Amino acid sequence: MLWIITLIATLTLYWIYDGYGRFLAMVCWLTGKETIVRSATPKVQTADCITTWPTVTVLLTVHNESAIIRRRIDNILACDYPPDRLQVLIASDGSTDATNSIVAAMSDARVCLYESPGLGKTGTQNAAIRSIQSDIIVFTDADILFEPAWLKGVALRFCDSAVGAVDGRAIYRGCSSDAIQVNQGYYWNYELKLRWLESQLGILAVVAGACFAVRRNLFITMDPAIGEDCIVPLDIVSQGFRVVHEPQATAYFEAEEDSSITLRRRIRMTLRNWQGTWTRASLLNPVLHPGYAFALWSHKLLRWLSPVFLAIATCSSLGQFILEPGVVSCLVFAPFGLMFALAAIGWRLTASETRIPGAGTAYSFVLANTAFLIGIWRAMTGHRIHSYRNA
Repeated sequence: MLWIITLIATLTLYWIYDGYGRFLAMVCWLTGKETIVRSATPKVQTADCITTWPTVTVLLTVHNESAIIRRRIDNILACDYPPDRLQVLIASDGSTDATNSIVAAMSDARVCLYESPGLGKTGTQNAAIRSIQSDIIVFTDADILFEPAWLKGVALRFCDSAVGAVDGRAIYRGCSSDAIQVNQGYYWNYELKLRWLESQLGILAVVAGACFAVRRNLFITMDPAIGEDCIVPLDIVSQGFRVVHEPQATAYFEAEEDSSITLRRRIRMTLRNWQGTWTRASLLNPVLHPGYAFALWSHKLLRWLSPVFLAIATCSSLGQFILEPGVVSCLVFAPFGLMFALAAIGWRLTASETRIPGAGTAYSFVLANTAFLIGIWRAMTGHRIHSYRNA
């Protein structure tokens, strides 16, 4: 029995972190879909469908971002987009630093400030969006930068009337020498691959909260305890529209340098997204929505549950080794035992310049799964997040 349990748990882990992507790529190949994710960002050409560019409001929700707010606004305004079709709305949620005064002092009439008394990020977004009349709303954060072609790259996708939301391509800037950050980049690259493949197959229902756009008339007021990156794409597909990933709409963000920040952010993400996904439970029903249910279970829910499968595989393989010591049982348990040993070494070396091959990767993997487990636990015990935190 322990052999069967170990096998099922191990195969599930493989599906989550590699098999699902390979399966999507195979389906794309069999159906003639393009499977190559473009890494470059060529100049976006005006499509024949564009006679007048849609009006766009970039919604930048912030809390105490005085150090970078001007750079971020300047970056948005520098995008190659008709000035008379662009507005930037800064939704400041209870900022106590100089953020509000910096924004208010900007002379560009396209920049507007909305001050929230501390409603939380999602609550502030709900309130700010009530004043938006533009065709398209772009959701973004302060710690990311758009390529100049980002807005046009996204706007062009809305030529297709069936498209309700567009996910941009957010990637890590530069290359870090820190093994944990490098592995974080590998993890994110796999995430982008999945989004591109799901987009090609018409089953994408996730977006990057820092760089995506949605049709204003399709936006539904959000639950303040749920993040926009989770609930907005689910609401779009629930209304019968598609979410697409646009790899030419590139944005850059910096890798997180502090593992404690990474842990806290992933806990918050898991908690809010787990709760949010289950509020649209009909999309998880393979009878009602076979494509979206398959994607959401494989891409999101099983990934958040991966620490459970990891614990089961580790404990069952260890139990088998204890009950039936031998070469085979040792070989089955060895990968799990080695991974946790390397993770412990990686944790001990986080403040050191010493590097041991595989330790940083193992530590990053265990750290992510720890965050998933804590986030799921908090979600299931009724914990809810309303306040806005930068980390």
